[in-house]
Amino acid sequence: MRQLNAGRCGRRAARGLTLIEMMVAVAIGALLLGFAAPFFGDYIRNSRLREAGNLLLTEALAAQSEAIKRNTTVRLETAGATVQVIDRTDPNAPVVLRERTLPGEVNAAAATLDFGSEGRPTPFGSSAAIDLGLPGFTCSSDLRCPGLRIDAGGATRLCGNHQHSCV
Repeated sequence: MRQLNAGRCGRRAARGLTLIEMMVAVAIGALLLGFAAPFFGDYIRNSRLREAGNLLLTEALAAQSEAIKRNTTVRLETAGATVQVIDRTDPNAPVVLRERTLPGEVNAAAATLDFGSEGRPTPFGSSAAIDLGLPGFTCSSDLRCPGLRIDAGGATRLCGNHQHSCV
């Protein structure tokens, strides 16, 4: 009986990592992180721009919807980081229906667009383009600044990068 158990009790199999293996793994991870760090900044800026573009698109669709629902003129107005949806039933006493702030220091070009009761931009035949950007940065193929496009028929879309054609 002792001879059968002797093989099992002899030497145990090594488990886990040695200190050297762990240090090599940490060093490789640190190198990979060091190479990727510059791209994290671009990723974060592009995420903020994309989030701001989606917010602007949402507010434009809300303004268009409110104009149809209220059967009146509703204005979408941007100035810096502020986006407003304004009921213009009485031009002398406009009512702010919604006001949002664009995230992450993103700014929109100053613009005013009125939607008529049919959901189309007024005056008839007008269209609009509102571009987004970050102060201190230039839009490029690496920094993709979205742009909102509203055509004369009321079609509203968000371009992924207003530097290129928005089809």
